[in-house]
Amino acid sequence: MGYSAKAVANYFFFRYRRHGISPLKMQKLVYLAHGWHLAIYEEPLVDDEYAEAWKYGPVFPSLYYEFKHRGRLPIINPASEFEFRSPDDLEFEETTPKIPKSDTQTRKLLDRIWKVYGDRTALQLSEITHRPGSPWHKTRKNAGSKNNANIDDEEIKQYYEKRLEENQRT
Repeated sequence: MGYSAKAVANYFFFRYRRHGISPLKMQKLVYLAHGWHLAIYEEPLVDDEYAEAWKYGPVFPSLYYEFKHRGRLPIINPASEFEFRSPDDLEFEETTPKIPKSDTQTRKLLDRIWKVYGDRTALQLSEITHRPGSPWHKTRKNAGSKNNANIDDEEIKQYYEKRLEENQRT
């Protein structure tokens, strides 16, 4: 079962906000979590949008627009969504998407992502996601003049499966 990019970001926000997570670092953490989830569980973690190959790295657009006002400063509020109360009602309510406590598998993976990557800076995480041969790099290279092309989940999955195999050999 997948989640919105905002729900994944909110997990990191609520669990690790005391460390100060910038919007760029949040993008990279969610992207890395999505990639490892695809490799390990063979299904997307983020299922409401594709990561896009923007000029400066992989981006989940909803997270970019949610947090861009913070610039390089740490995120201070969780991501939110607006939902209509009912199909016939034009009133809406603000909600905070979350990973349910009952989904221990996903929570364990996200905690592992933090353990491995949480102490790295946003720029260090960018270097990881921008490596030659990475899904972002390949998508940018193959997109030609098209900006912000979707990064194919199958491409991400294959890339992180290779990383998983390499890690298991060492």
